[in-house]
Amino acid sequence: MKKADLEHMESSVAQALDLIGDWWTIMIIRDGLLGITRFDEFHNHLGIARNVLSTRMKRLVEAGIMEKKLYIDRPARYDYLLTNKGAELLSVILALRQWGDRWIFPNGGAPFRVTHALCGGSPQVSARCELCGEEINSMEGFDLEVQARENDREAEFWARRKGQLSKG
Repeated sequence: MKKADLEHMESSVAQALDLIGDWWTIMIIRDGLLGITRFDEFHNHLGIARNVLSTRMKRLVEAGIMEKKLYIDRPARYDYLLTNKGAELLSVILALRQWGDRWIFPNGGAPFRVTHALCGGSPQVSARCELCGEEINSMEGFDLEVQARENDREAEFWARRKGQLSKG
């Protein structure tokens, strides 16, 4: 999507996907969460073209998702470390893994398991209300609502849609 097209989209999902939504970027973040820090490690593990990796890493650094830390002066070599902003993407990566394990690799056929080091359990991601703690399992029945701000095109769209569906 072109930047000009995205600017009118007042959606956190659209904005986040514009930043981290391509396949390589998500895989770089996943590997960063698993402890890979060096450009050559990312390159070798992912099999990504060096120019593509360089472009993605630069964008992640500019967005504050990763930071570069010099570890050798000559020639200059850097570790790429996730910032707090980047580390918070753990739940996104875990949710994608959880969904993939269930729908792409059913019956325990996933290529590897991710487990909690302290107990061996598998981390699970769920959507819960911040106030009452109730788990939200779907968007059906309008258990979720979009709260409109003034002049918020995205919220206005969902409010109109809700009104149309509740009448029909």
